[in-house]
Amino acid sequence: MKYETEKLNEQTWLIAEYNETAGSYMYLLAGSQKALLIDTGFGTIALKKICEELVHLPVTVALTHGHADHIGGTGAFDEVWLAEEDKELYRLHSKESVRRIFTQDRLLPVKKTCHYYEEEMTFDLGGRRIRVVKTPGHSVGSVCFLDEKNRWMFTGDTCCRAHVLLQLEYAAAMEVYRDSLEKLIHIEPLYDITWPGHHSRPVDKQVIQDFFTAVNGILDGTMEGVSMKLPMGKARLLEYKEIGIEY
Repeated sequence: MKYETEKLNEQTWLIAEYNETAGSYMYLLAGSQKALLIDTGFGTIALKKICEELVHLPVTVALTHGHADHIGGTGAFDEVWLAEEDKELYRLHSKESVRRIFTQDRLLPVKKTCHYYEEEMTFDLGGRRIRVVKTPGHSVGSVCFLDEKNRWMFTGDTCCRAHVLLQLEYAAAMEVYRDSLEKLIHIEPLYDITWPGHHSRPVDKQVIQDFFTAVNGILDGTMEGVSMKLPMGKARLLEYKEIGIEY
């Protein structure tokens, strides 16, 4: 797979890992004392070396969730954090047979054990605090990260400008996903834009309202998805504005 980096500001970089059919974003956030790497992609690139070329600080990894396209590079880092609710998902997606769904390139080892997020947890990078926001939905342990200094929300796969997949094994119930969206809407005054795990970026925070409207429509019966064959198997798909919900 290929990769490229993009400087978002003096202390933040986007690292994209991709091939012709798949791609994933990672974000490297630096403070005055430490750096935080949000997600580790597929595990085909020298991610630790890339980070060391961008920042001369110790790097901690924080995962948005346990899917294979977000955990692949964890083996290169000493400290990796994950929601405990995604412990089993992480174990399953660490297997080479699952990781091979995305690429035939050489795969780097995945870290076997992670630290688990504590309640109301923040990472203090030195003049930059990153808050962990639990948002189960796409997976039971999905989280987002609030960068208070820059007024950014890093959303992983919770609300890209695309489809959210709720039909997968280890996804949370629709009602739980709605609660997560409601939580993000409640703290909207604290951030201006969102940085997703895939697809177009950055994304206006209105996308969260769009997902919330669509989910409520499904739950109250005013909207209904169409049953169809999708890349991840047969499911219902509701499309609304620029987003979709697979369930």
